[in-house]
Amino acid sequence: MRFPRAGRVSLAAAGSLAVALVAAACSGSSASTSSATTSAHLEKTSVVVGTLPVLDTAGLFLAIKDGYFQDAGLNVSVSPIAASPQAIPDMLHGKVDIVAGANYVSFFQAQAEGAAQFKVLADGASCSSDTFQILAMPGSHITSAAGLAGKTIAVNVKNNIQTLLINTALETAGVNPATVHYVVVPFPKMAQALVAHQVDSISVVEPFISEAELGVGAEPVISTCTGPTADFPISGYLATQKWAQQYPNTARAFQTALDRGQVLADASRSAVEQVLPSYIKGLSPEQAAVVNFGQFPTALDGTHLQRVANLMFSGGLVSQQFSVQPMLFP
Repeated sequence: MRFPRAGRVSLAAAGSLAVALVAAACSGSSASTSSATTSAHLEKTSVVVGTLPVLDTAGLFLAIKDGYFQDAGLNVSVSPIAASPQAIPDMLHGKVDIVAGANYVSFFQAQAEGAAQFKVLADGASCSSDTFQILAMPGSHITSAAGLAGKTIAVNVKNNIQTLLINTALETAGVNPATVHYVVVPFPKMAQALVAHQVDSISVVEPFISEAELGVGAEPVISTCTGPTADFPISGYLATQKWAQQYPNTARAFQTALDRGQVLADASRSAVEQVLPSYIKGLSPEQAAVVNFGQFPTALDGTHLQRVANLMFSGGLVSQQFSVQPMLFP
């Protein structure tokens, strides 16, 4: 379910929005199962999750907040990361068990190249036209895809999900992607870099879109989640294949508890608004009230995720076509 922002409401009006959890979304048979009983069937009960401070991970933090992992017998701790590819070495060395908000491109690419093998435990988020955008300052005269030719665009990671979607959007608009220049800037610093004229534009996701628009007056240039990339799978929850094979019951318990968080995120905008400021530094409740939402999938869909692999192949990020079906954790 998508919850679009109802226009550019004032912060005062946004601050008056009610914040209440939906009790129905919190129900489930697993809630009645004691964590002590459940823990007896788990190979391990403590799970470290590497996570990004983005909207995509709202389901995780709702599951933590509302005790869904505890109901499943799990003690989940989070380890902040700046970009999901940075977590791969920690996963391979056992320092991080699962990555939340992991952009699929990084992990599918590593899998396709034989660098590592992963299992997708859950689908995290799909974008919408107003949750994955390129922004520029009003005085830049960049108002369309054509205006981006020859300009710099800030991205969180090069040769990844952002550049893949940008290149697709530019090609769709008749602009040669080779004419733009990508500069790596962490999401939280993009608005500052834009104001300081360190870059001409920024490729950004929520809640950083709203922060840049409300904080520095940045304006949308194009969406990178329309046309051939509409409702595109952006991120998920992944573990190494080795970890999933070694701790299958733990993986299933995590999967089940997270699914409850995803269902709540998908059903209740107010629940997500309430939890966002708890893990995204500097985000106020007023800003959370006007953040655009994409989709929080509540099931793994191989056909949906295959879109990522297909675009990676056509976009030159992998040398041959591959199937994501074997990567899905049952």
